[in-house]
Amino acid sequence: MKKTLLTFLFVSFLSVNAQNPVQEFNFNGNLNSADNSISFLGAPTFASDRLGVANGALRLNNKAFQAVVGDLPQANKPRTISVWVKFNGLTIPNYILGYGTPANGQYFGLSQQAATGGNSDVSLIGWGDTSNVVASVPLAKDTWYFYSLTYDGAISKVYRNGELLKTVEGISRSTKGYILNIGKLNASTSINADIDDLKLYAVAMTDEQVMESYNSSKPVPVVTESAPVSNTRKITILPAKTTASNSPVTEGYKTSKNVEVFSQGKQIPGINASNITDLPEGTYLIKVISGSAKK
Repeated sequence: MKKTLLTFLFVSFLSVNAQNPVQEFNFNGNLNSADNSISFLGAPTFASDRLGVANGALRLNNKAFQAVVGDLPQANKPRTISVWVKFNGLTIPNYILGYGTPANGQYFGLSQQAATGGNSDVSLIGWGDTSNVVASVPLAKDTWYFYSLTYDGAISKVYRNGELLKTVEGISRSTKGYILNIGKLNASTSINADIDDLKLYAVAMTDEQVMESYNSSKPVPVVTESAPVSNTRKITILPAKTTASNSPVTEGYKTSKNVEVFSQGKQIPGINASNITDLPEGTYLIKVISGSAKK
Protein backbone atom coordinates (compact mmCIF):
# COMPACT_ATOMS: atom_id res chain seq x y z
CA MET A 1 0.00 0.00 0.00
CA LYS A 2 2.80 2.41 0.94
CA LYS A 3 4.68 1.58 -2.28
CA THR A 4 1.55 2.18 -4.35
CA LEU A 5 0.97 5.53 -2.63
CA LEU A 6 4.56 6.64 -3.17
CA THR A 7 4.33 5.66 -6.84
CA PHE A 8 1.10 7.64 -7.20
CA LEU A 9 2.63 10.69 -5.53
CA PHE A 10 5.73 10.48 -7.75
CA VAL A 11 3.65 10.25 -10.94
CA SER A 12 1.45 13.11 -9.75
CA PHE A 13 4.54 15.22 -9.06
CA LEU A 14 5.86 14.57 -12.56
CA SER A 15 2.50 15.48 -14.08
CA VAL A 16 2.25 18.75 -12.16
CA ASN A 17 5.91 19.60 -12.78
CA ALA A 18 5.42 19.08 -16.51
CA GLN A 19 2.88 21.88 -16.52
CA ASN A 20 5.15 24.37 -14.75
CA PRO A 21 7.50 26.28 -17.07
CA VAL A 22 11.04 27.02 -15.92
CA GLN A 23 10.73 30.40 -17.65
CA GLU A 24 7.89 32.28 -19.31
CA PHE A 25 7.45 35.62 -21.00
CA ASN A 26 3.93 37.05 -21.14
CA PHE A 27 4.85 40.31 -22.94
CA ASN A 28 2.21 42.23 -21.00
CA GLY A 29 3.59 45.66 -21.81
CA ASN A 30 7.19 44.67 -21.03
CA LEU A 31 9.99 42.26 -22.02
CA ASN A 32 10.51 40.76 -18.57
CA SER A 33 10.09 37.15 -17.61
CA ALA A 34 7.08 36.31 -15.43
CA ASP A 35 9.30 36.23 -12.33
CA ASN A 36 11.15 39.41 -13.40
CA SER A 37 14.50 37.61 -13.19
CA ILE A 38 15.54 38.24 -16.81
CA SER A 39 14.47 40.35 -19.77
CA PHE A 40 14.80 40.51 -23.52
CA LEU A 41 16.88 43.39 -24.83
CA GLY A 42 15.56 46.00 -27.24
CA ALA A 43 12.94 48.72 -27.77
CA PRO A 44 9.60 46.90 -28.03
CA THR A 45 6.32 47.62 -29.76
CA PHE A 46 3.24 46.03 -28.26
CA ALA A 47 -0.11 45.04 -29.73
CA SER A 48 -3.36 43.47 -28.55
CA ASP A 49 -3.03 39.83 -27.55
CA ARG A 50 -5.21 36.87 -28.56
CA LEU A 51 -7.74 37.82 -25.86
CA GLY A 52 -8.01 41.38 -27.16
CA VAL A 53 -6.07 42.89 -24.24
CA ALA A 54 -4.26 46.03 -25.34
CA ASN A 55 -0.43 45.86 -25.18
CA GLY A 56 -0.59 42.20 -24.23
CA ALA A 57 1.58 40.85 -27.06
CA LEU A 58 4.94 41.72 -28.61
CA ARG A 59 4.87 42.96 -32.22
CA LEU A 60 7.83 42.00 -34.39
CA ASN A 61 8.14 43.64 -37.80
CA ASN A 62 11.53 42.62 -39.16
CA LYS A 63 12.88 43.18 -35.67
CA ALA A 64 14.56 40.71 -33.30
CA PHE A 65 15.16 40.46 -29.56
CA GLN A 66 17.41 38.27 -27.45
CA ALA A 67 17.80 37.26 -23.81
CA VAL A 68 20.28 35.18 -21.85
CA VAL A 69 18.24 32.33 -20.33
CA GLY A 70 20.17 30.01 -18.04
CA ASP A 71 17.29 27.51 -17.94
CA LEU A 72 17.50 26.59 -21.63
CA PRO A 73 17.92 22.78 -21.89
CA GLN A 74 21.33 21.82 -23.23
CA ALA A 75 22.74 18.82 -25.14
CA ASN A 76 20.04 16.14 -25.48
CA LYS A 77 18.08 17.10 -22.36
CA PRO A 78 14.24 16.91 -22.56
CA ARG A 79 12.43 20.13 -23.34
CA THR A 80 9.21 21.79 -24.46
CA ILE A 81 8.83 25.29 -25.91
CA SER A 82 5.40 26.78 -26.57
CA VAL A 83 4.32 30.16 -27.92
CA TRP A 84 1.27 31.92 -29.37
CA VAL A 85 1.84 33.57 -32.76
CA LYS A 86 -0.28 35.74 -35.09
CA PHE A 87 1.19 36.38 -38.51
CA ASN A 88 0.70 39.89 -39.90
CA GLY A 89 2.29 38.96 -43.22
CA LEU A 90 2.72 35.69 -45.12
CA THR A 91 5.15 36.68 -47.87
CA ILE A 92 8.38 36.31 -45.88
CA PRO A 93 9.81 33.58 -43.64
CA ASN A 94 8.95 34.04 -39.98
CA TYR A 95 11.84 33.05 -37.71
CA ILE A 96 9.88 32.82 -34.49
CA LEU A 97 12.46 31.68 -31.95
CA GLY A 98 15.62 29.65 -31.48
CA TYR A 99 18.80 29.06 -29.50
CA GLY A 100 22.02 27.12 -29.86
CA THR A 101 24.95 26.89 -32.23
CA PRO A 102 24.57 26.99 -36.06
CA ALA A 103 25.88 23.46 -36.53
CA ASN A 104 24.16 20.18 -37.30
CA GLY A 105 22.09 19.05 -34.33
CA GLN A 106 23.27 21.88 -32.08
CA TYR A 107 20.40 24.32 -32.70
CA PHE A 108 16.75 24.25 -31.57
CA GLY A 109 14.30 26.68 -33.12
CA LEU A 110 10.90 27.30 -34.70
CA SER A 111 10.11 28.87 -38.06
CA GLN A 112 7.12 29.27 -40.36
CA GLN A 113 7.99 29.74 -44.02
CA ALA A 114 6.27 32.08 -46.48
CA ALA A 115 2.88 30.81 -47.61
CA THR A 116 2.28 29.46 -51.10
CA GLY A 117 -1.26 28.68 -52.16
CA GLY A 118 -2.46 29.03 -48.59
CA ASN A 119 0.04 26.47 -47.21
CA SER A 120 3.38 26.87 -45.47
CA ASP A 121 6.12 24.72 -43.95
CA VAL A 122 6.48 24.86 -40.18
CA SER A 123 9.88 23.65 -38.97
CA LEU A 124 11.63 22.53 -35.83
CA ILE A 125 15.08 23.70 -36.86
CA GLY A 126 18.06 21.62 -35.76
CA TRP A 127 20.43 23.13 -38.34
CA GLY A 128 20.81 20.63 -41.11
CA ASP A 129 18.23 18.71 -43.13
CA THR A 130 18.78 15.56 -41.09
CA SER A 131 18.13 17.49 -37.86
CA ASN A 132 15.03 19.40 -38.98
CA VAL A 133 11.40 18.35 -38.54
CA VAL A 134 9.16 19.88 -41.22
CA ALA A 135 5.37 19.76 -41.74
CA SER A 136 3.19 21.54 -44.29
CA VAL A 137 0.13 23.27 -42.84
CA PRO A 138 -2.56 25.75 -43.92
CA LEU A 139 -1.67 29.29 -42.87
CA ALA A 140 -3.87 32.37 -42.54
CA LYS A 141 -3.05 35.97 -41.81
CA ASP A 142 -4.31 37.62 -38.59
CA THR A 143 -5.05 34.28 -36.92
CA TRP A 144 -3.58 33.25 -33.59
CA TYR A 145 -1.81 29.85 -33.53
CA PHE A 146 -0.40 27.93 -30.57
CA TYR A 147 2.92 26.21 -31.37
CA SER A 148 4.68 23.59 -29.24
CA LEU A 149 8.04 21.86 -29.81
CA THR A 150 9.00 18.85 -27.69
CA TYR A 151 12.09 16.64 -27.47
CA ASP A 152 12.56 13.78 -24.98
CA GLY A 153 16.14 12.86 -25.89
CA ALA A 154 15.15 10.68 -28.83
CA ILE A 155 11.79 11.80 -30.29
CA SER A 156 11.16 15.26 -31.75
CA LYS A 157 7.58 16.53 -32.16
CA VAL A 158 5.93 19.61 -33.64
CA TYR A 159 2.39 20.67 -32.62
CA ARG A 160 0.02 23.44 -33.59
CA ASN A 161 -3.16 24.26 -31.68
CA GLY A 162 -2.59 21.16 -29.56
CA GLU A 163 -2.55 18.79 -32.55
CA LEU A 164 0.54 16.75 -33.43
CA LEU A 165 1.82 17.71 -36.88
CA LYS A 166 4.99 15.65 -37.18
CA THR A 167 7.02 13.13 -35.17
CA VAL A 168 10.60 12.09 -35.97
CA GLU A 169 12.56 9.52 -33.98
CA GLY A 170 16.30 8.99 -33.80
CA ILE A 171 17.53 12.57 -34.21
CA SER A 172 20.51 13.12 -31.93
CA ARG A 173 20.51 16.67 -30.58
CA SER A 174 23.39 18.35 -28.78
CA THR A 175 22.03 21.87 -28.34
CA LYS A 176 24.60 24.37 -27.12
CA GLY A 177 23.85 27.94 -26.09
CA TYR A 178 22.01 30.10 -23.60
CA ILE A 179 20.99 33.04 -25.81
CA LEU A 180 17.32 32.83 -26.78
CA ASN A 181 16.44 34.74 -29.95
CA ILE A 182 12.99 35.76 -31.14
CA GLY A 183 12.51 37.13 -34.63
CA LYS A 184 15.70 35.75 -36.09
CA LEU A 185 17.44 32.52 -37.09
CA ASN A 186 21.02 32.72 -35.81
CA ALA A 187 22.07 36.04 -37.44
CA SER A 188 19.21 36.39 -40.00
CA THR A 189 16.24 38.53 -38.98
CA SER A 190 12.91 37.89 -40.72
CA ILE A 191 9.48 38.12 -39.13
CA ASN A 192 6.17 39.98 -39.36
CA ALA A 193 4.12 38.70 -36.47
CA ASP A 194 2.81 39.22 -32.94
CA ILE A 195 3.89 36.73 -30.28
CA ASP A 196 2.55 36.05 -26.81
CA ASP A 197 3.07 33.77 -23.82
CA LEU A 198 6.42 32.17 -24.63
CA LYS A 199 7.06 29.29 -22.20
CA LEU A 200 10.06 27.01 -21.65
CA TYR A 201 9.83 23.61 -19.93
CA ALA A 202 12.57 21.22 -18.79
CA VAL A 203 10.44 18.18 -19.71
CA ALA A 204 8.99 16.78 -22.92
CA MET A 205 5.25 17.24 -22.52
CA THR A 206 2.97 14.43 -23.66
CA ASP A 207 0.35 14.76 -26.39
CA GLU A 208 -2.32 15.10 -23.73
CA GLN A 209 -0.42 17.78 -21.84
CA VAL A 210 0.18 19.81 -24.99
CA MET A 211 -3.54 19.66 -25.82
CA GLU A 212 -4.42 20.64 -22.25
CA SER A 213 -2.02 23.58 -22.43
CA TYR A 214 -3.68 24.74 -25.64
CA ASN A 215 -7.23 24.32 -24.35
CA SER A 216 -6.47 26.13 -21.11
CA SER A 217 -4.96 29.15 -22.87
CA LYS A 218 -6.99 29.52 -26.05
CA PRO A 219 -9.45 32.41 -26.41
CA VAL A 220 -12.98 31.58 -25.28
CA PRO A 221 -15.68 32.80 -27.70
CA VAL A 222 -17.91 35.44 -26.15
CA VAL A 223 -21.57 34.44 -26.36
CA THR A 224 -23.92 37.42 -26.40
CA GLU A 225 -27.44 36.67 -25.27
CA SER A 226 -30.11 38.59 -27.13
CA ALA A 227 -32.86 40.08 -25.02
CA PRO A 228 -36.19 38.35 -25.73
CA VAL A 229 -38.52 40.31 -27.98
CA SER A 230 -41.67 41.26 -26.15
CA ASN A 231 -44.97 41.19 -27.99
CA THR A 232 -46.65 43.22 -25.26
CA ARG A 233 -48.28 46.35 -26.55
CA LYS A 234 -48.90 49.41 -24.45
CA ILE A 235 -52.40 50.72 -24.94
CA THR A 236 -53.69 53.82 -23.18
CA ILE A 237 -57.48 53.98 -22.87
CA LEU A 238 -59.18 57.31 -22.29
CA PRO A 239 -62.60 56.97 -20.64
CA ALA A 240 -65.51 58.21 -22.69
CA LYS A 241 -67.91 60.77 -21.28
CA THR A 242 -71.16 59.07 -20.40
CA THR A 243 -74.41 60.29 -18.95
CA ALA A 244 -75.87 58.74 -15.88
CA SER A 245 -78.55 56.27 -16.65
CA ASN A 246 -82.06 57.20 -15.50
CA SER A 247 -83.11 53.59 -15.44
CA PRO A 248 -81.59 51.77 -12.48
CA VAL A 249 -80.61 48.21 -12.97
CA THR A 250 -82.99 45.91 -11.21
CA GLU A 251 -81.29 43.96 -8.41
CA GLY A 252 -80.64 40.37 -9.39
CA TYR A 253 -80.05 41.18 -13.05
CA LYS A 254 -76.75 41.54 -14.93
CA THR A 255 -76.29 44.06 -17.68
CA SER A 256 -74.11 43.21 -20.73
CA LYS A 257 -71.71 45.84 -22.09
CA ASN A 258 -70.79 46.76 -25.65
CA VAL A 259 -67.35 48.28 -26.24
CA GLU A 260 -66.50 50.66 -29.08
CA VAL A 261 -62.96 51.94 -29.71
CA PHE A 262 -62.16 55.25 -31.40
CA SER A 263 -58.97 56.74 -32.79
CA GLN A 264 -58.73 60.36 -33.96
CA GLY A 265 -62.48 60.70 -33.71
CA LYS A 266 -63.28 57.65 -35.84
CA GLN A 267 -64.48 54.28 -34.64
CA ILE A 268 -62.13 51.39 -35.37
CA PRO A 269 -64.25 48.66 -36.98
CA GLY A 270 -63.98 45.10 -35.73
CA ILE A 271 -62.41 46.00 -32.36
CA ASN A 272 -64.26 45.07 -29.19
CA ALA A 273 -63.55 43.90 -25.65
CA SER A 274 -62.42 40.46 -26.83
CA ASN A 275 -59.65 41.62 -29.16
CA ILE A 276 -58.66 45.03 -27.84
CA THR A 277 -55.11 43.78 -27.14
CA ASP A 278 -54.59 43.30 -30.90
CA LEU A 279 -54.34 47.07 -31.30
CA PRO A 280 -50.91 48.58 -31.99
CA GLU A 281 -49.35 50.73 -29.29
CA GLY A 282 -51.09 54.09 -29.05
CA THR A 283 -53.73 56.21 -27.34
CA TYR A 284 -57.43 55.39 -27.94
CA LEU A 285 -60.90 56.48 -26.81
CA ILE A 286 -63.10 53.69 -25.52
CA LYS A 287 -66.86 53.88 -25.24
CA VAL A 288 -68.78 51.39 -23.12
CA ILE A 289 -72.50 51.00 -23.86
CA SER A 290 -74.92 49.14 -21.67
CA GLY A 291 -76.74 46.35 -23.44
CA SER A 292 -79.88 44.44 -22.52
CA ALA A 293 -80.19 43.14 -19.01
CA LYS A 294 -79.83 39.43 -18.41
CA LYS A 295 -81.00 37.52 -15.41
